[in-house]
Amino acid sequence: MSASIIPAMQRLIAILEAENSALEEARIPEALALLADKQDAARTLEQEVSAANDRKESLCPCCPDDDEDEERVASPAFPYRELLEQMTELGNRNGELLQRAITAQKRVIELLTSTPATAVPQNYGNQGGYAPVTDRQALFVSKA
Repeated sequence: MSASIIPAMQRLIAILEAENSALEEARIPEALALLADKQDAARTLEQEVSAANDRKESLCPCCPDDDEDEERVASPAFPYRELLEQMTELGNRNGELLQRAITAQKRVIELLTSTPATAVPQNYGNQGGYAPVTDRQALFVSKA
């Protein structure tokens, strides 16, 4: 992989952290403002990984991936391992937070668009207190 992948990963991680923070505190407009940056950072990371893979193939097109590469990737010293783990963890948390925000927004919309349950009208008397429906004429009838 290329050294330019690390800054791309760090940028995406920073954006995910900011978005997760905004979502945890229900600052939806702030989280939405980060969407374009997150998409751009993910696209940049994808391009960097693709370019690194192309460079690897062009340097040694006849060399198949051998077991030595797999051992190096699995080792704790692999330079991208920590960043990959952090990015995966943040991405998973981001998905959970986005799902929670979507559910909350749907519930708010349901509450705002649903008709209230019909209840017994409340009658207010001329002294500002409740008046029984059959007792005397109400000054104001609320159907809320």
